[in-house]
Amino acid sequence: MEYNLDSEVRGCTEFFLRNPSDMSKWLTTADKHMQSYVANPELFLLAKQHELFQPLIMAYARDLEGFTYYVLELRDNFDRRSIQYTEVQAIYRRLNGRLVQQSRRLRIARATTKAEELYGEVPYTKRMQWMAELEHKWAQRRLAFLEIQRTRLKQKHLETELRTELLLEFWDIIDTEIYKGELPPWN
Repeated sequence: MEYNLDSEVRGCTEFFLRNPSDMSKWLTTADKHMQSYVANPELFLLAKQHELFQPLIMAYARDLEGFTYYVLELRDNFDRRSIQYTEVQAIYRRLNGRLVQQSRRLRIARATTKAEELYGEVPYTKRMQWMAELEHKWAQRRLAFLEIQRTRLKQKHLETELRTELLLEFWDIIDTEIYKGELPPWN
């Protein structure tokens, strides 16, 4: 079945916004369908009562980051004190947590591949130790980076949106280092 995804997704969005009381349930269901689709697209079947999620599944099943931003945009249609905002925010946090873990796995895989190009292959246990130490160093650098930003901005706490932007900037720095091969040798 061919879809004009922009138009179809816009139709889903309008439906959600016209019926906000069930939005969190629908988004959770759509997310589960997306995960099922990615796990086994050949056997994926969508129940008739969930056909309205088809455009979301087609647009975002393989784009967790896009779906996370989509949910964020839905959330921002509501007042921060509303139940809808709170419920959609919970979904956003769950998706964002999964996105962070996915990004983390991809980043360390890229770093490991680059290190193998630079330093040759290494036994599994040594590689795993190197990965753990590298992630630990990144975590320390991330905390230091955020502390420097808090000091620079003269803020005790960073707002969530600003913190998210700063972390994207930090991980761009790390990704550039990986690309350039600025990685420690195997232990």
